[in-house]
Amino acid sequence: MSNPKRFMIRCDIEGVTGVTSYEEAEPGKPDYAYGRAMFLADLQACLQGLRDGGAEELVIYDEHYYGRNIRMDEVPADTRVIRGKPAYRADWPGGLDASFAGVVLLGFHSKADTKGGLLPHSYELDIRDLRLNGISVGEIGMEAAVAGDCGVPVLLVVADSAGAAEARALLPGVSTVAVKESLGATGAACLSTEVTSRQIAETAREVALTPPPVKPYRAGSYVWLEVVLNDGPYLTALRPLAGSRLRGERTVVFGGRSATAVWSAYWQLKLQVQAAMGSAS
Repeated sequence: MSNPKRFMIRCDIEGVTGVTSYEEAEPGKPDYAYGRAMFLADLQACLQGLRDGGAEELVIYDEHYYGRNIRMDEVPADTRVIRGKPAYRADWPGGLDASFAGVVLLGFHSKADTKGGLLPHSYELDIRDLRLNGISVGEIGMEAAVAGDCGVPVLLVVADSAGAAEARALLPGVSTVAVKESLGATGAACLSTEVTSRQIAETAREVALTPPPVKPYRAGSYVWLEVVLNDGPYLTALRPLAGSRLRGERTVVFGGRSATAVWSAYWQLKLQVQAAMGSAS
């Protein structure tokens, strides 16, 4: 039986308050300090809202970049953080299990090639599209499918307006907070943290008190994942390692019993490709 007081927050940065460039989202870049400050403002508001709604245990999975965007002196004692971005495995869906009442996707964004979307991409710029059983999904859809494998619904998505719209189309009934209005790939009408922190905290509190009528997203009893890649050094390095999974010039295909299984299989291949690229450099 699930614990109604346990929630997981999956974190990204491109979709948080005020961020409109990859330079503001990439560790090591001069503008990253600003992006991280905006991220922490949104995150703290979400944590406070969930706590005010009765959450007793909060777990954060930091998915952005290397997964080291949160310091442990920045979160309260009731919060655990999965740092370092450990890869999902078929038997480990990023720390999730059926004991969670719900997932919050914080700072997410629209999928690659979304018209009018702000910084639209699907995990990495090398990926052109992700298809689960023929349905095109981005990071919101993939994370929802992984949570769905555990029987856990995505209850709240905090994103830019295009990401919030994508979430509502895929997950009927989900609560959303749009912290900025997308005006194209590198522009948005932004709100102050005073406004967005209040909106996030109020919505998170409502979600914890009375979860919205959204069901776990189920990809199917058997799942096919197609990863369509863009031209570039990554695709060149992947081709000799993909074997029979490579279909055509740029698509790798995985089949399995769950979305978690096929996504983790792709990540294992990705790690091999990155290792090969590193050894060749």
